[in-house]
Amino acid sequence: MAEVLSTFYLADWYVDSGANRLCRGDTEVRLETKVMAVLIYLARHRGEVVTRETLERAIWPDTVVGYDALTGCIAKLRKVLGDDPRHPRYIETISKKGYRLIGDVTGGVPPSVGVPAARGTGQLRRWVWLGASVMLGLVLAVLYGPFGDEGMPPPTAQVADRPSIVVLPFASIGGEGDRDYFSDGITVDITTALSKLSGLFVISHTSAADWGGSVANARQFAGSLGVRYVLEGSVRRSGDRLRMNIHLVDAASDIYLWSEKYDWELRNVFAVQDEITANIVTALSVKLTEEEQRRTAQRYTRRVDAYDDYLRGYALYSRHNREDNQVAREYYQRAIDRDSGFARAYSSMALTYVAEHRYGWTPNSSGQLERALELANQGVALDEDLPQAHWVLAYVHVFRQAYQQAARAAQRAIELEPNFADSYITLAVCKMHFGEADEALQLVRKAMLLNPKYPAAYASVRGQIHFFLGEFEQAVPVLREAIERNVNLITPHVFLIVALSKLERPDEAAWEAGQLETIAPNFTSDGVAGMLPIQDAGIIEDMQNHLRNVGL
Repeated sequence: MAEVLSTFYLADWYVDSGANRLCRGDTEVRLETKVMAVLIYLARHRGEVVTRETLERAIWPDTVVGYDALTGCIAKLRKVLGDDPRHPRYIETISKKGYRLIGDVTGGVPPSVGVPAARGTGQLRRWVWLGASVMLGLVLAVLYGPFGDEGMPPPTAQVADRPSIVVLPFASIGGEGDRDYFSDGITVDITTALSKLSGLFVISHTSAADWGGSVANARQFAGSLGVRYVLEGSVRRSGDRLRMNIHLVDAASDIYLWSEKYDWELRNVFAVQDEITANIVTALSVKLTEEEQRRTAQRYTRRVDAYDDYLRGYALYSRHNREDNQVAREYYQRAIDRDSGFARAYSSMALTYVAEHRYGWTPNSSGQLERALELANQGVALDEDLPQAHWVLAYVHVFRQAYQQAARAAQRAIELEPNFADSYITLAVCKMHFGEADEALQLVRKAMLLNPKYPAAYASVRGQIHFFLGEFEQAVPVLREAIERNVNLITPHVFLIVALSKLERPDEAAWEAGQLETIAPNFTSDGVAGMLPIQDAGIIEDMQNHLRNVGL
C-alpha cells in the first residue's frame, strides 16, 4: 500500500493521524507524534516486512537514535492496541529483520462522537481516502518534520578560529565477505585521530554516519553540518592487501585539496591512518602542540588481528541489543587475548557491562557495574593518553552515581580530545548534579555543535538543565524533542510532566503522565530519588508531589 494515509481503520480502531488519536467505541487514545508516524509507515506498507533500518531512516531522518527509540514505539502501539507479541493480531515481529503490520487496513468515515465504532464483516464502511495535496503536506510536516526549541534553528558548527571538517563514512568496495565493519572502523579511527587535534573542529562520527548519499551531495551535507572541509573515500580489503582512495575536499569551493591512493599490505593499516592524518594536517595548515605531535605517533595495538577483532566487536556493540552485546564482548576478549596491552579493547568491553546494567539484561546489575569499573580502570592504566579510556571511566562512574570521579575523568577526556562530544555531555550531567546549571548548559551546547545530529540523551540533558534553572517554558519543547527522538527514555517524561504541572497546565501534564504509564507501567513517584542525580531532598520531594498530583 503506497498511499499516504491521514485517516483509516486498523481493524476496528479508527486512526486519525492529524489529531494523533486512535478511537474505538467510547475509547479514545492520543499517541505521541513519532509513535503515530511508525503506525502510519507500517500501514502504508501493510503486509510487508519493514526493517528496523528502514523505519529509523523514515521516522528519524536526521537523527541518530538509540535501539530503544523504535522498540519503545512498537511497545507502546502494542500496549494501546492490546496486542500480544507472541500471538499478534496487529504488529508481527520478524526475527532479526523488522516488523510487519498484519491487521486489516481500510479507509472509512470517522465514527460519530459517543457512538460505538464497532465494525463487522457486514458493516464495512465505504472507502474514503483523504489525500488532498494540502492535507498530505500537513500530515508529512507533522509526522516527519524536525523537532527542537521553538523558534530556535539547529546548532551549526561554523567556527572562525580553526578549520572545520567532517569525515564521511568510507565506502566498502568488494573484498572478501562483509567488510563494512572494517571500513566503518577506519572511518571512526581517523575521525578520532583528527578529533585529538586542538587546531581542528571535527564533527562527531555519529553525525557523519547519517550521510548515505553520493559524492555530489556530500557538499550539501557538509553545509547542513556547518563545516567547510570533507574527507571522503573508499576502502577495499582483499586478502593481505589494503587499498584506499582518499580525497580532502573544500566543500565551499568544491576544490580537491588533497587526494591519495594507497595499495599497501594489511599489516600497514596503522601507518596508512597516520599518513592520512598527517596529510590533512599539512593541507589545512594545522599547528600541532608538542603533546599532540607525541600522541599522533602512538599505536593502539600493533596486532592487525587484534584490531580486526576489536572492529568486529565495535560494530556489534553499536547495535544495542542483548545478543549482539554478548558477541561483541567475546570479540573484545579475543582482541585482549591477542594483545594484553590493548587499552581500547578493555574500555570497550567495559561498555558491554554497562549496557547489561542499563537495559536490565541480567539480574545482577551491581555486579555488572563493578566489572565495568574494573575494566575501565584497566584501560586507563594501560594508556593514560587514551581519551576514550577516560570517557568510558567517566561513563561508568555516572551510572555508579560517583559524580566527582566522573567529572574528573570526563574533563581529562576533553583535554586529550577537544572534539569529543560525548565527554562534554557526560561532564554536563556532573555539573548539573553539582548545581552548576549555567556551566552545564554551555557544555551541552558545545556537544551539540560537535554532534549536530545528536541523540535523544543530549536533548534530555539540556531540557533538565533548563528545568533546574527554573526555565520551564524553555524546558518543555526540548524535553518533548528528547521524547520524540526516543519515546522509551523515562527521564524526559518525568521532567516534562513536572514542568507542565509547574506551568499550571494540568491537562497536558495528565496526558503526559498517561504516556509514561504506557511505556513504564511500574513507574511510581517514589522511584524518582533513585533515578535522578539530585542531592537536594527538597527538590526530589517537590517533584514527587507534582507527579502524585497527576496520578503517578
